[in-house]
Amino acid sequence: MVAIAAGTVLGILIFLVGLRTMTQGLRSAAGTRLRWILQRFTASPGLGLITGAVTTALTQSSSATVAAAVGLVDAKLLSLEQALGIILGANIGTTLTAQLISFRWVTGAPWAICLGAAVFVLGRKTRWGAVGCIVAGAGGLLWGIELVSLALRPLADLPYLANLILEWENSIYSGILAGIILTAIFQSSSATIGLAMALAGEGLLGLSGGMAVVLGSNIGTVLTSLIASIGTIPEARQTAVGDLLFNCLGVVVALPVMDFFLQLLQGGSQDVVRQIANGHVLFNITTALIALPCIKYLARLVRRLVPS
Repeated sequence: MVAIAAGTVLGILIFLVGLRTMTQGLRSAAGTRLRWILQRFTASPGLGLITGAVTTALTQSSSATVAAAVGLVDAKLLSLEQALGIILGANIGTTLTAQLISFRWVTGAPWAICLGAAVFVLGRKTRWGAVGCIVAGAGGLLWGIELVSLALRPLADLPYLANLILEWENSIYSGILAGIILTAIFQSSSATIGLAMALAGEGLLGLSGGMAVVLGSNIGTVLTSLIASIGTIPEARQTAVGDLLFNCLGVVVALPVMDFFLQLLQGGSQDVVRQIANGHVLFNITTALIALPCIKYLARLVRRLVPS
């Protein structure tokens, strides 16, 4: 049991270090223009959605994108409606990590780490240093998830833990709660989804339980934007509450059609790991596109909940 826990924690830590390293490299490659980009290309909610998606895909941190949007609202450089558009896009951009994990390029992970580290050391004071961070980080991300998979494999022989994970499959609400708690602990929805995909890869978790965890992780990741809004002006707090409200409403809307949604995913692939990754993409894109025309109504509701 101790070996399972230690291996899982080590794998998650390597995953998080890899993710942070890749994120830092992407930010360095992009320069210090994140806030400028968010402010410059948000004239309409639709443009804000595209900007949020692209920015998050490049930085691989929806939390950073949302936190930057909250900061810009606090500085009165963005309106609530513009910030909500960015948040919708950030939910789309963050799905790239799960797609990367689902291809299971783990055999190349050690080579990526070594190559990335070498490029970083040789080109530390140039843009090549950032490229080295990206490559090494991607390798660490994939290697970390593989270690988690190996550590979790013996869980099938532990009836109590196997039954606990099976409960996520039997009750979607248990899976959602698990996703919220794990994301709050890891401070990374990508780590939570990666853990669910690792469990699925070992046959310990099915599509239903995996998607329940994904839904919960979407809610749990809002904690960062709520923290970022502490001590800010009312409009910035409204932005954080809007983020929470959007993600919660997305889950509520998805619940009645979950059976159809799962059948749709099963028709697209026979691999449950890829089904979860595809479900993450499809859910986030669909909810963002549905919410986009309703941004002004969402903003109006948030202003009532958090008065100026």
